[in-house]
Amino acid sequence: MIVYENINRYIEQMVPERNHLLNRLEQEAEQEKIPIIQLSSIQFIRTLLLSHRPKKILEIGAAIGYSTIWLAQAAPEAKITTIEIDQERSQRALLNFKEAGICDRVELVVGDAGDGLPEELRFDCLFLDAAKGQYKNYIDLYLPQLEVGGIIICDNILFKGLVAEEHVEHKRWAPMVKKIQAFNCYLVEHPRLETSFIPIGDGLTFSVKKGE
Repeated sequence: MIVYENINRYIEQMVPERNHLLNRLEQEAEQEKIPIIQLSSIQFIRTLLLSHRPKKILEIGAAIGYSTIWLAQAAPEAKITTIEIDQERSQRALLNFKEAGICDRVELVVGDAGDGLPEELRFDCLFLDAAKGQYKNYIDLYLPQLEVGGIIICDNILFKGLVAEEHVEHKRWAPMVKKIQAFNCYLVEHPRLETSFIPIGDGLTFSVKKGE
């Protein structure tokens, strides 16, 4: 979390009440230590999607389907392809999609997002919330399939605020922080992307694909 605890609690209190399913998934994630996007971040993404109105969304990192359900609710006209590498979590996600009534709009791909998808598929929104060290590879792989004017949203790009530190004492986190720092530079320097950083939750980037 990269904002003060009291501010984050205040922001989350301002998020409208979720339905029973989303509340249950939040509880399960907390109890089982399943990484899901922070509430303040997904509410911001919901607002973006209500404005942008994407028709084809690619999500990398479904976990148990929490963020996918949010995306489906925010973009009711969109078809969503979501990729999850963990077999057990993907099965749970599928059950949750059924309960949410969104199976007709969501395609769940079980496997490694690094393997790619058929080249003919096109998207106007890409949401990354998976292995942070692979974000650059995912952008390289899927940017050609993103329409001009399409948006990219990446979660956890401020990583507990540590990306602003020159030296990270926590040995387990230091390599990941370096990868995220490199990825952030890659985003802002990419000639086809216009990127802004949003310091809520664990940090988001919002990028728009530019024309040639």
